[in-house]
Amino acid sequence: MPRRRAQFYAALGEQLICFAERSFTLDRDEEGRTRRDRLESRLDRAIRKNRLDVAAQLEAELECPPFPPALAYIWGAWKRLRRRTPSGMNGPNPITIEAMDAFIRRTGLRLDPRDIELIETLDDLYLEKAAEEAAGEAEHQQVIKDGLKGVSREKCDYPSNGS
Repeated sequence: MPRRRAQFYAALGEQLICFAERSFTLDRDEEGRTRRDRLESRLDRAIRKNRLDVAAQLEAELECPPFPPALAYIWGAWKRLRRRTPSGMNGPNPITIEAMDAFIRRTGLRLDPRDIELIETLDDLYLEKAAEEAAGEAEHQQVIKDGLKGVSREKCDYPSNGS
C-alpha cells in the first residue's frame, strides 16, 4: 500500500479510537443512567433556567471527537461482534479471533488485517473502560460498607425499657 494511503488510514483509525474512547466514557452507566443522559438532562435544565455559563460547560463535557464516516463499517462490525460476545463472571470477555473469523465468513464483510487490528484495539479500549467502571463500582460499594460499619447498635442511644 502506498505510504500516503497508510498514513491516511492510520489518521482515520486514530480518529475512530478517540471517538470510541469518549463514547465509552459518556455511555458509562451511573446508577441506572448513562453519563451522557445525565449531562444532557442537566444541560436542558440549564438552558431552561437561562444559565448559559453552566450550559456552555455542560456542552463542553458532552463534546465528542468527530466520527470518521469512512470507518463506519469497522464501528458497525465491532458493535455487532460486541453484542454477541458473552460476559463472564468478571465482566465482558474479549472478542476472540475465532468469533471475528466466523463473523467475516458468515457476513461476507471484507476486512483486511488493519481492519481486524482496529477492531481489536476498539475492543481492548472497551474492556479497559469496563474494568475502570467495575473498579469504580467496587470502590463505591466499599465506601458504603465502611460507612455502615461505623454505625453500630452500641453507639445508638436507644431508650431503655424502664424509661
